[in-house]
Amino acid sequence: MFQLRFRRALFVLSVLLFSSPVYVIAAEPLVTTEDFARLPQFYSPKISPDGKRLAFSMTYKGEPLLVVKKLSSKDDQVKEKMVPINAGDMKFWGYEWGNNDRLIVNLRIDRNFRKSLVVLNRVASIKRDGSDPKFLIMKTNDWDFYRQNPKVFNPLENDDQHVLAVLDDMPDSFHLPKVHKVHVNSGKRELLLQNLIGAQYWLADSNGDVRIGGKTDYAGSKRNVTIFYRPTVKDSWEKLQKIDYFDHDRLLAYRFHESDPNILLVTNANLEDNEKLDKFEAELFNYDLTKREIVGEYKNQFREAAREKLEKAVPDLKVVFMSRNKDKTRYVFKAFSDLSPAKYYLVDSQENKISLLGQDYPALKNANFAAMEQVVYKARDGYEIPAFLTVPVGSKKESLPFVIYPHDGPWSHDKWGFDNYVQFMASKGYGVLQPQFRGSTGLGIEHEEAGYGQWGYTIQDDITDGVQWLIDEGIADPDRICIMGGSFGGYAAALGVAKTPDLYRCAISINGVMDFPQLIRDRSKYLFETIHRAVLNKEKDVELVSPLHQAANIKAPLLLIAGEKDAVVPVKNSRNMYKKLKRLKKDVEYIELENGEHWRTYEPHEITTFKAIETFLAKHLGEDTAL
Repeated sequence: MFQLRFRRALFVLSVLLFSSPVYVIAAEPLVTTEDFARLPQFYSPKISPDGKRLAFSMTYKGEPLLVVKKLSSKDDQVKEKMVPINAGDMKFWGYEWGNNDRLIVNLRIDRNFRKSLVVLNRVASIKRDGSDPKFLIMKTNDWDFYRQNPKVFNPLENDDQHVLAVLDDMPDSFHLPKVHKVHVNSGKRELLLQNLIGAQYWLADSNGDVRIGGKTDYAGSKRNVTIFYRPTVKDSWEKLQKIDYFDHDRLLAYRFHESDPNILLVTNANLEDNEKLDKFEAELFNYDLTKREIVGEYKNQFREAAREKLEKAVPDLKVVFMSRNKDKTRYVFKAFSDLSPAKYYLVDSQENKISLLGQDYPALKNANFAAMEQVVYKARDGYEIPAFLTVPVGSKKESLPFVIYPHDGPWSHDKWGFDNYVQFMASKGYGVLQPQFRGSTGLGIEHEEAGYGQWGYTIQDDITDGVQWLIDEGIADPDRICIMGGSFGGYAAALGVAKTPDLYRCAISINGVMDFPQLIRDRSKYLFETIHRAVLNKEKDVELVSPLHQAANIKAPLLLIAGEKDAVVPVKNSRNMYKKLKRLKKDVEYIELENGEHWRTYEPHEITTFKAIETFLAKHLGEDTAL
């Protein structure tokens, strides 16, 4: 019954045609709260293999759409209508070009399953006009669960009719994928590889041969990482590396070299900023699989030549690679800074031309943004904590009202660049501190390791110590400091006013975890290892770091904002916290976003959230002090 309802929900993919431009520049010179709250108007551009079309995401009438647009060329002046594609009651969760005529799209939908709201994912092949959806067949495991993260992981360089995909897990597993070869046009699949080595991810060379597999497993308190390798598909698997997760010599396998199947592109786990591995390929090295050693830094001369050309045109912006066509003549780059929302450019090396494709926040073009300064402060034990400090334009670093803004995760990190939440708060006269507490990723493996087992303990202390640093330095007014965040950041905000009740004037929690014991019961199948290791592996300790169980300590006003359909942190976390605080006669406000989810995907919800933040901060930190 569940599977049938799920499949019926999938076949709602439709095409929505309209004639408006890709993005609209705001006519009014004033920048409003709504302008700051809007979702990006243009993002995630990906060029087709032949370089003739661009797929990108945009926001239309408050919701994200996938759009395909023909790119102009001196050799092809034939016009073609832009095609926006709507996913019905599903959301696009990523996409790739399967070939020049079809896209492979990842879709997600929230569904009730066994008394819990869960995220269900599917993969489909669609024509570039959004028609003819072919949903790739997926099968459940022995517990009737679909694979959590199905996806295409490798296009085939010499075969534009097929891709390699992970769609099913092994029957007795939640995260051990098989490999299928999928026909892009028909969606038909062929089993290419069973998973007999316990791999959690796969890499294939440019010929489509799967020759790398990797996994992470626990042995007591030790976290081991293993990379498996085979010289050819006829050979047996062997261990390329088995090493502790926190060992500095651990290799991160990224992909095979595009022209040499004996070279694996890798990076080191201890890079200062291995977020670059995600898309930008900035710090990669050639690993010779025969010699079993790194033989030099990876360089892509075509891409770097295109990058250098754009960097000269926009010298004040950071330029990162997004996508390219097959013959390496057309490149798409993202250019941004802390003072400039992202803009996307097409660099055509054949025509020696640079074109602006679109930008994230065109309505903010008249805003005066505040610089995002990188700072370091010392925690109570002397450990150095990196952070980002943003001070309102024209303000001195003296006795400012402040918002402490911890990131989610906690195993993630803030990035230097434009942040509409940060800039909105700065525009209202508030300083913003974003502490990169222990456990944050992207700052070296030692920094990440230092946060393990410290959720609510040292991690929270690092945030507290950042506040004390602001006070000691005279930057913040100690009587006007609020803490705010989403997801883990929302948890840290609520715990902050419970654990250090005299430190903050107010707190805002968006989709925050409030009740650890309940979360463990709700999500034990998926998060048992993560949560227990996060809170010292002692279930008796979880109440000590649960805001719900420490609610009596709270003195400061608390604003709770939660999505009704949050499938990551169930809405009952915020509902129960609100009820308990009301019983305790605490100062609490609660906003529940109807059909809201964990992610920022519906613009009216963002506008509601921003307006609530604006009103709450003005009430408790003072009236708007924007210059």
